Amino acid sequence: MRKIILLFLAAFFATGIAYSQQVLTTANKKPFVTIETSGSFELPIMDLKATNGIGGFYRFTDYGASTGFGAALNFKFAVYNAKRTQLRTYLTIGYSQFVNDDSKAYNYSGDGWVQAGYPHINPFTGQPYKYATDTAGISNMRMNVPYVSAGCELGVYTDRKFRSSFNFGLDYTLSVIFGKYYQTINGQKETFTTLNSNLRTGLGLNISYSYKFSEIVGFHVGTRFVLPNLFGKASEISDSDAGVYLLDKGNASMNSSLSSDRTLGYFKFFGGLSLFLGKM
Repeated sequence: MRKIILLFLAAFFATGIAYSQQVLTTANKKPFVTIETSGSFELPIMDLKATNGIGGFYRFTDYGASTGFGAALNFKFAVYNAKRTQLRTYLTIGYSQFVNDDSKAYNYSGDGWVQAGYPHINPFTGQPYKYATDTAGISNMRMNVPYVSAGCELGVYTDRKFRSSFNFGLDYTLSVIFGKYYQTINGQKETFTTLNSNLRTGLGLNISYSYKFSEIVGFHVGTRFVLPNLFGKASEISDSDAGVYLLDKGNASMNSSLSSDRTLGYFKFFGGLSLFLGKM
């Protein structure tokens, strides 16, 4: 009986040591640093999305975008490991661009240009700027949004070798929003309105899936929801001709059409290559 007990204890401790070594070896396969390069398709929503061509930009209802594309470079750093999860901080440097083409033009100042004082008082007429009117012609727009995001991500691994994981992230985003709106009224030359640079901050939410082909290289796909101008909204009067600001803060005293705040939103559907460096 004593020999049986001693044999059982020896087997138990041997199994425990082997299991501990296996867990340690497997755990070491979780990367310490992950670098992701991504391309993306952008889907504008909320007040960024065009509801009636590009005219919403001149009527202060939306920003006239229909679609977009982007690219990003993401650096992730592991800060904590659990059995099947990993907590990471990350820094993303990215760029989004939104575009639209319209089969109409819009007359918002009489001569196709806005003057200093927009959208409050037209200095040539002394009257408040009013709704733009549709007119025959064509128009198009481009909005540029370079951004930097810093946040935290939880990776949930789905296999024992820690090759595949679902990742859930939340971040604080700083964006610079600028662009141009072009139009050509039939019989006239092309004119444009410059959207001056506007610094805004907001939030981003990510859900992604990543898989390792090898210990170093893999791929990832996912979606991201962004509110780039959630904080810091402002409405400023133009200080130069042909240039306007984002005008995302409600200010009816400046212009009766600016009756409420406007919030940009968009989804990113992204994918790309991943590099997994180090072990933790």
